[in-house]
Amino acid sequence: MERRTRTLLALAGACVLLFGLVLAGAYAWGPGSSVDHLGLSGFVSIDNRSVREVAWRLIDLGNPMQVILITGVLAALAVARGRPRVALVVIALVGLTSVSSQVLKELLAHGRYSAELGWVVGPDAFPSGHATAAMALALAGVFAAPRRARLPAAVLGSLLALGVGASAVVIGWHFPSDVLGGYLLATGWAFLLAALLHEADRRFPARRRWASTAFARASDRIAAGGLSAAAVAGTVVAVVAALGAVGGAPGGLADYAREHTGFVVVAAAVASTALALPVAMAALLRRG
Repeated sequence: MERRTRTLLALAGACVLLFGLVLAGAYAWGPGSSVDHLGLSGFVSIDNRSVREVAWRLIDLGNPMQVILITGVLAALAVARGRPRVALVVIALVGLTSVSSQVLKELLAHGRYSAELGWVVGPDAFPSGHATAAMALALAGVFAAPRRARLPAAVLGSLLALGVGASAVVIGWHFPSDVLGGYLLATGWAFLLAALLHEADRRFPARRRWASTAFARASDRIAAGGLSAAAVAGTVVAVVAALGAVGGAPGGLADYAREHTGFVVVAAAVASTALALPVAMAALLRRG
């Protein structure tokens, strides 16, 4: 087995380990559970009608029909670029993450009550299915994107994963740990499939006749330009929305951080994880 394959498999194993640690922290470790509750309380208590309306719209992106539609677009992009194996990986990634998240929800069902908020988050909440689906789409986008556009694809996917995951907490469906668990589940599958794809390409090199056609090259250029523009626009919108959610000005942000330190730490952990995982995948997928 080649070194690159071993690295990808080791990263998949690391995701499994981190998934277990997040689960243990949420269910069995007192300090971890306390931080989880602080995070939920902070997200739910965001007193901004526009933010909550946007959250309800973003959460729809993790629903089955939207996930299927986006998966189809990404698979079609991979085929247009002359990468049918990548198209299969995109479909397999979304399918495996969807099924495994639902199975784990049942196996790991555990009711959690938030005394501060006065309600119970459903027992079948870990991992978040919406967060899992959103991260799977983010990573599928990295697979499907042309090599030079993988970083913009990762940024755009991170915004999708963060938007859907944070929305699931804002509307009170999930604890932050459920979202992190979903992110790690999707990423573990992605690393495993990346290892299998690398081994398949190494042992059975694919023909590149279609990839060298004018249509495939044009698809590469259009996808690269579109993803770069979308990543820039999405980043600007996300920054403006974040500032608006906490006061709309640097002073308001600083005041909010001082008053809600626990929530800010949890939110930063969710945001950094949403960004780091697709970017790490983009860095590892060096070959076209």
